[in-house]
Amino acid sequence: MGTTLRTQRLVLREFTHEDVDDLLSSDGDARVMRYLANGLAPRTRDEVSASIDRLAKHYREKPGYFSLHASDAGRFIGACGLFDIPEGGGVEIAYRLPFDCWGRGYATEMAAAVLAHGFATLGLERIVGMTWPENTASQRVLVKIGMQRRGIQRHYGRDMEIFDARRDA
Repeated sequence: MGTTLRTQRLVLREFTHEDVDDLLSSDGDARVMRYLANGLAPRTRDEVSASIDRLAKHYREKPGYFSLHASDAGRFIGACGLFDIPEGGGVEIAYRLPFDCWGRGYATEMAAAVLAHGFATLGLERIVGMTWPENTASQRVLVKIGMQRRGIQRHYGRDMEIFDARRDA
């Protein structure tokens, strides 16, 4: 297996097909998928399996997307990673957690670790965060990890609140 990151409470590792049911716990939930990209429908188990195939290919090319598990009990906590922005313009940090993991600081903890990995290990100069303007919880996460609000831009076919961080900032 590839890169593993550790935080105080989390182990971040590459996704495998053993993670299908775990990822389905977030991707199959409309509350979680609501603010992803242009608003995605909940995924089926087959769609999640196909998504893990895409993640594995992406990970081989750029090791930056992780499955997250609690470091003590091994419980699935969510997913976080770095992706090329489809419309160009850099690399985006993206994350999601099962609904029952919201509000516990996991998003901030995982995003901070992946942001640091992007700068220190992958050598990225700039990382972008995007949220729907009404997704204030996700905006708070981006601010907590040191990203700066940059205004509204159109991505994923809709207006998105843009944040960014730079390696030497």
